[in-house]
Amino acid sequence: MNYLLRFLEYIYLAITTCDRMFFRVFPFLVYRPEAKVISIGNLSMGGTGKTPVLFEILREYLENRPAEKVCVISRGYRSPWENSFYYLHGSGPHPPELTDEALLFNQHFEKVPLLLGKRRDRSARFAERKLQPRLLLLDDGFQYRRLKKDFEILLWDSHMQPAEAELIPRGKLREPVSRLVEADAILLTRCESASAAQIDFWQNWLAQRAHGVKIVPMQTLCEGLFDLYGQRIIEMPSEVIAMSAIGRPASFYQQLELIGLKVVHRVEFRDHHRFNEKELEKLAALHRQSGLPVVCTEKDRVKISTETAMALGLLTMRIRVLPCSGRSLISELDLPIS
Repeated sequence: MNYLLRFLEYIYLAITTCDRMFFRVFPFLVYRPEAKVISIGNLSMGGTGKTPVLFEILREYLENRPAEKVCVISRGYRSPWENSFYYLHGSGPHPPELTDEALLFNQHFEKVPLLLGKRRDRSARFAERKLQPRLLLLDDGFQYRRLKKDFEILLWDSHMQPAEAELIPRGKLREPVSRLVEADAILLTRCESASAAQIDFWQNWLAQRAHGVKIVPMQTLCEGLFDLYGQRIIEMPSEVIAMSAIGRPASFYQQLELIGLKVVHRVEFRDHHRFNEKELEKLAALHRQSGLPVVCTEKDRVKISTETAMALGLLTMRIRVLPCSGRSLISELDLPIS
């Protein structure tokens, strides 16, 4: 079995290497926008917190430069528009088939255009032609090579096991660790719940393999639980039902425990899952039987109607991802957007 996994790993490595070399041999196929392009991505499979990081950069940027235009470009993974194009802007109504990240983004930043589609170079061309932005934020862009980027942000989970830092299928990496040197900054995420030994290990490990690349320890901070109307809950429940359809549900449970909640029941679905009526009714029955509220992430809340949320006694956990240093993320990274 080990020989088979290593053989498959070599095949995967050959494919990713050929893909990279193709765009080096034919650089004219890479589009260079006039706007600055900031890419936020990772090497590993599963969630590492790209969406909260993108939100944080955008929030800081708009606070300091409210008059400047900015666009976000995303693949639209597992949506009907992944292989075409969708322009998300304004309060809607918008198609419910949009990705959970897209719906959540529009909820927070409805005035900021979000362009969905696998060909993100075409989205960038559309943005420059129609919107003339000063900044383009590229979601999950580390592996995308048709677009020239000014700054590569790479996320790395501090809870990852050393054995997982191998190419798939032997590990969880989509690309070899040698690509770490191509990042301009590496964000070491989830440090709030990692031990000092874990943080030191990964800081040293990353520094050895990405010499000269800035490594920034990050923490996920829970802003609290919010009700159906967006109001913060003052009197927190002691026990809850945790429901999640995210890449790393363990981080969700840890956040709930850090604010003093005991997770009595865990209901998990695969990442990006769209809930059907039968699943939600089963969850509502568990809520009625136990008398406990259901708690989910913002990413999952946008996929649930207000009527269903009432039946679940649904509460939403909100988070932010910030540097452990206490500085703003844009200042910590010294992003080239001035």
